[in-house]
This record gives sequence, structure tokens and C-alpha cells, in this order.
Amino acid sequence: MHDDVLGVVVLDTSRPDSEVEYPVFAWNPGVPEGGLTEKVADTFGEFALSECRQNLG
Repeated sequence: MHDDVLGVVVLDTSRPDSEVEYPVFAWNPGVPEGGLTEKVADTFGEFALSECRQNLG
């Protein structure tokens, strides 16, 4: 998923939690050495709910 503010939104499948949920990161691939990442949510569900709430007001 691409977001104009966050960059590319990705799941880090190398870090599953105890329920096999993956953290969500904003990734800017234009930065050298693998890109710049910032954790935006612990799970995709948490991220999706936050985005819906933000966009629906």
C-alpha cells in the first residue's frame, strides 16, 4: 500500500508476534542502505482501524 504521507506501508513478516500477526511499518525505499522505516502499528488490524477512524472522522 502506498500512502502520500507515510510512503510505502509494509508488513514485517520477519517479526511475527505470539498470534502470528506482523507489525506494520512505513518504508521509504529512496533512502540508501535499505530504506528508512518507521513502525506505525503492531498489527495490520490496528493499522487499518486507525486509518478508517482517521478518514471517516
